[in-house]
Formats: sequence, structure tokens, C-alpha cells
Amino acid sequence: MQGTPTSPPAHAAGASLALIALGALATQARAQEPPDPYFARQTIYPSYDAFVSALTDTASIDDAALRDARLDELFAELRAAGQVPYAQGRDVAFLYRGPGSSISFPGDHTGWSTSSSSAGATRLGDSDVWMRAAQLVADSRIDYKIVRDGAWLLDPLNPLHVWGGFGPNSELRMPEYAYPMVTVPRPNQPQGSLSGNILISSSYLGYDVQYRVYTPAGASVGDMPVIYFTDGHEYLEHHLGSAVVVLDNLIANRRVPPTLAVFIDPRDPVTGENKRFQQYVGNVDFADFVALELTSAIDAAYTTDGVPAGRTIVGTSLGGLFSAFLGARHSGRFEHLVIQSPAFQVWPAIYNIYATNASLPPALDIYMEAGTVHDGSGGATMQGILAAGGYDYVFEEVHEGHSWGHWRGKLDDAFVTLLGPP
Repeated sequence: MQGTPTSPPAHAAGASLALIALGALATQARAQEPPDPYFARQTIYPSYDAFVSALTDTASIDDAALRDARLDELFAELRAAGQVPYAQGRDVAFLYRGPGSSISFPGDHTGWSTSSSSAGATRLGDSDVWMRAAQLVADSRIDYKIVRDGAWLLDPLNPLHVWGGFGPNSELRMPEYAYPMVTVPRPNQPQGSLSGNILISSSYLGYDVQYRVYTPAGASVGDMPVIYFTDGHEYLEHHLGSAVVVLDNLIANRRVPPTLAVFIDPRDPVTGENKRFQQYVGNVDFADFVALELTSAIDAAYTTDGVPAGRTIVGTSLGGLFSAFLGARHSGRFEHLVIQSPAFQVWPAIYNIYATNASLPPALDIYMEAGTVHDGSGGATMQGILAAGGYDYVFEEVHEGHSWGHWRGKLDDAFVTLLGPP
């Protein structure tokens, strides 16, 4: 996952170098499916306190053989009920059972800090069970990992994994979390097609950029709006952004009109170097490339409506910053902006641009969203500026972190809000 979307989930201060080694998994992630959308958590104790009491009582049995046998039974029951971690109401118990002298549970909920005060677990008696108690909003969803004696691990007792640019994390869905079913493929409905990589040589950038194009089913319907994605190689992957699946489902259900999508790849086509940081942070040349060169190439090659109201730019984290920057610089080319978990703190000049440019409010239509679980304050700060400036915008918050598991589930709201039904 990205600390901007292509860096490790431990994007916050205190990230462990051990996690960065997971970067080698990024190239394997394309074959990975998202977690089970039909996962269900069963309530097996009358209260969270009753569960904790049962666990601590079992872990405190003096006879080691009897204790281990009873713990085997208890953990088998928990796993069968989908209750590792154990969650009831707002209460959570992160659980580990096995060898180790130091256990912690960093994740979105700790800002990926591994400190003992925020993530450290306590061993229960003389058993091999470790627990970390926490509280989250009842409809939260977070990514997390286990750190055992300095080594970062997936939770071996939790079947739910969620993938990012640096490999998998374990996933906790709180009891009232609703899985975004719009990200689940429906094989019996029409599906769009996806091109291979297309190269374009940019005079603004002085190098080639590659992109892929999604064409909806029934694309002969006439002039189509176009959605442009930064970090396109990740937005189009089903286990990451799942944008192709979302578009297929929205178009088939007539929640948005047939729409073309362009997935811009920030990686060098030859070396694979990811240039997103230099492209997305106040880069005039990259903004001009997207707004002038790339849109012209797409309008020439496909049946598009070719007007500002027919163009949408989408980005998350640094890509969200770029969405805002592109809209400010080229409001005459892009009217619709989708801004997810914006990393405005990297380039705070963006706030002043939106606060002082009186020509922007009537020209832009903005959908912005962010998480409440260590996802930064950029969205909330910008919302105040948009409200004061009279912008046409929607701002939503969800109880999640800086994660593809979060962003993929909000694309339908963004597209329906900005594009609407046909």
C-alpha cells in the first residue's frame, strides 16, 4: 500500500525498514484477489468483557497441558466464528498465539507506529497468548500487521488480507462495516475492455508516458465522458483500486453513463522507475501534459464529448494533491475532480490557490473524501476553504485509514456524484 499509494503501509513516522522489504511483493500482487466480500463475523459471547474474562481465565490455568488444550478449543471457536481479532461493538482484542518475546499490532489505528504505548501487546499469564485491547468506531475497517521480535508478519489467525503496492496486510472489519459490493465482479453482465499499454511521447515532459484505456461495453452509444486516473496501474488492478469492476457495475446498473477511462502509469516504461512524487507535487509540466497532450490524444482516438464537464481527474494521496492542482491550473479542461485522502501537507501552497483564485468556484465540481483513522487532516482543512469560497463540492469521511481497501470502496460515490445517471 502507499504512504502515498506506492510506498509501504507504514507511511507514517516510525515505519520499520523490515516492512519495506515487502516491496518485492508488489509485482506479484496483480494475481491476488481482494478479501472475501461475504466474510461474516459471528457473536459468540454475550459481551466483549465476557470474552476477555473467558480468555484470561483459560490462559491462567496452572496445568500447562490442560491450559493448552483449552486454548486450542477457544481459538478454534474464535476462528470458526471469524473472530480473530475479536471485535464486539467498538471493542477490539488483537490476538496472537505462538512464540515470541515482544508482540505488537501496528496498523492504520496506530498510524503504523510500533511503539509499546500505541501497539504493544501483553502476554496473558504463562501462556503463549498475547493480546492488545483497542477501541474503534463500530463500522471501521483497518489494515494492520503483527510485529514479532522485530519481524513484520501477517496475522496467521486472520484469513482476511488486503493488498497494496507493497504487498498484503491483514484486515480488520468491525462488526458494522459494510463491504463495498460494487467492487465485486458480476460475470453475467456486460463488461468493458481494457487496452494494452499505449505510449505517448510528451513534449512537456521530455519523455514517454504509458497508459491504458478502458472502453465500456456498448461504446458505440455516442460521445462519452472520460475519467483520467493517476496511479492508473494500481487503480485498474482488481485487488487494489478495482476501478474497472466499479465502472462495469455502475454502467450496467445505469448509475453512470457509458464512460471511457484512462489509467496513467507513473512508472518509466523502460526502467520501471516510479515518478509519481516528481509528477504529482506542483508539477506544471505534468499538469500541462495531462490537460493538453493526453486529452487531445484521447479525444482524437475515441468518441468523447471533449468538453470540461466531460473530463474527470482521479487521484489518491499525492494523486489527490495532483487532482486539486490540475483542476486549479486547467479548470478550462477539467471540471470534475476526485480527491481521495489528499496529501496536501506535502505541498501546502495548494490551500492558498483555492483560497484566493476567485475564478475557480464556478468552474469546478469536486468530490473529496478522507479517512478518520490516521489519514491526515488535508481533506478537512481544504473543506473549510471550499466552503468559504463557495465551491460546488462534496466532502465525505469514512472510518478507515490510508489504504486501497478504503479508496476502492468510495469510487462509486465519487462517480455517481459527479457523473450522475445517464
